[in-house]
Amino acid sequence: FEATLDQKLRALNSDYDAKRHKDIALQPLTITNMPQGSFAGWLKSKGRLGGQSKIPRLSNERNFVDELLTYIAKHE
Repeated sequence: FEATLDQKLRALNSDYDAKRHKDIALQPLTITNMPQGSFAGWLKSKGRLGGQSKIPRLSNERNFVDELLTYIAKHE
């Protein structure tokens, strides 16, 4: 599933594809299961839940992922 999703993302998003080229900027995709509502809860904790907040889509840094994983660990 990870490989198929990675291929689809690369086909749909040229920026993602460029960053994934030969694993230079982004490593291969890995999927982490989260409890239902985790992402919305994390956004709410950051004051970013709502129609006018931009959702992070692609980043060269892991700060969003690390913050989200920390949030999940604290709320399990």
